[in-house]
Amino acid sequence: MKIKEVNIKKIAEHCIENVFRTNTNSPGFVYLDFGENRTSSELRAIMVALKNELSVFTLRRFNKELSYHWLVRFDQQVSTPFHLDNAEDQSFLMLGYEPSAIESELYIADYYKYANDHKEASEEYLKNFTPVFKEDEAILTPYITKLASFDKHTYKIVLINNSNPKQGRETLGVFHKAKIVKPDLNKSRTVNSMIFNMLSKDNNIEDQKKEHAFLNTDIISK
Repeated sequence: MKIKEVNIKKIAEHCIENVFRTNTNSPGFVYLDFGENRTSSELRAIMVALKNELSVFTLRRFNKELSYHWLVRFDQQVSTPFHLDNAEDQSFLMLGYEPSAIESELYIADYYKYANDHKEASEEYLKNFTPVFKEDEAILTPYITKLASFDKHTYKIVLINNSNPKQGRETLGVFHKAKIVKPDLNKSRTVNSMIFNMLSKDNNIEDQKKEHAFLNTDIISK
């Protein structure tokens, strides 16, 4: 989705429809391209505003708020397998990509759809679910989406449902995988990352401190 004007409410509605899914008719993720005419600070401000708008929705719909699990900035040049990031059982991952000369790709795999289509194995599969997919990726091929036009020159946000199926869940998650086509440690690939959990408890004061640090830091972890 190309973004020309930043309307947080409209963007949040798009995210709610596609990410906060209760069935596999929705993809479980969104890809938002904000173009080249942005700054790192603006991108992070959009991420924070979007998280807070989504929390308004979850409080109304599920009687739960979105509370930060982490907010970090890092230089990522390591490929990953399909996985869920470590967080609470019901969580959401927001990745803010800054322009970089490092070519990369991002893939999403819908493990719920895979399980639903293989009902003879689905109960056992979900019962023994692990956050890192260790089986042959070929079996996931029909359920994998490669993000189209992952433009390395623009500012982008990807929001992913990171929830796992180990306990009762209200929304359905997906795996994600990063592929770094050609790492170059003489260059940087800055990713702004936040995970927020959907929880009943109120962490507003602590979240505000985390937001302030995230919005004002110049530190990029390696």
